[in-house]
Amino acid sequence: MALDFTEYFKKYEAVVAEVDAVFDKFEKEMGEQVKCGKGCSDCCHALFDITLPEAIYINAKFNEKFSGMERSTIMDRADAADRQIHKLKRKVFKASQEGRPAQEILLEVSKARVRCPMLDDNDLCSIYEHRPITCRLYGVPTSIGGKAHSCSLSGFEGGEKYPTVNMDIIIDKLIGIGREMQKGINSRYKELGDMLLPLSMALVTEYDEHYLGVKTKEEAPAEKKAAAPQEIVAPGAAPKGDACSSCTESKSACETCETKTVVLGGE
Repeated sequence: MALDFTEYFKKYEAVVAEVDAVFDKFEKEMGEQVKCGKGCSDCCHALFDITLPEAIYINAKFNEKFSGMERSTIMDRADAADRQIHKLKRKVFKASQEGRPAQEILLEVSKARVRCPMLDDNDLCSIYEHRPITCRLYGVPTSIGGKAHSCSLSGFEGGEKYPTVNMDIIIDKLIGIGREMQKGINSRYKELGDMLLPLSMALVTEYDEHYLGVKTKEEAPAEKKAAAPQEIVAPGAAPKGDACSSCTESKSACETCETKTVVLGGE
C-alpha cells in the first residue's frame, strides 16, 4: 500500500508560496538588482542539498510528469551528477582528515559546478513549477549562519547592505515538516526528518515503506510532534533572532533595527 504524503505536501507547498511571495517582493522593489530571467542557468550548476519533504515532493512530481525516453535521459543525468557529487564529498572528507582549514574546504566546494539533471538541452528547467526552495531564492540576498550570499550575476554588490532572506529559518521549517513526516509514517529512523540530499539522489530514490523504515505493528509507536517553526524573513523585516526575542520595542521599531540587513561580503 502506497504511503500518503498529502498532508505534508500541503505544508511544503505553503512554504513554497511564502518563499515565492518573498522573491516577488524583491523583484517588485529591487527589480534592477534581480537579474533572473529565462535562459539563465547559473543556479542550475550550484552544489546544494534539499530536505526530505522537498525530495519526496519533487520525486512524486517527477514520476507523475515523466516517462519513456525523456525519463530515462533525466535518470541518466541524475546518475552522472550523483557520482560527481559523491566524488566531491569523498574529496572533502579526505581534506578534512588531512587537517585542512574548514574555510578553505568550503571555498573549494562553493566553486564546484555540478549540472542539475533537470536542466534540459535548451538550458531550461524541466520541472520549473516544482523546483527546490534554493532555486526559487537564487538571485536575491540570503544569509546562512549569519553569512550573506548572493548570485554573482545579480546587481547586489559586495560590501553593501540589503534586506536578506534567512535561509536558516526556511531550512528549520522544512526540517520541521520532515520530522512530522517521520512520526506520521511511523518510521523507525529517528533522524529521518533531518536528512539532506542532492536533487539527483532524490530523483532516483524510491520512497517506499522499506526505504523510509516504516514500523510494523509490533514495533514502538511514533514520538511527540516537533516544535512550531519560525517565520521567513521578508525584505525589510527583522529576523527573529536572540536580539528580537529580548527586544522591548514595538513592531514599528523594526523599520530601523540593524538586524534586518546583512552586509554582503562582510564578516
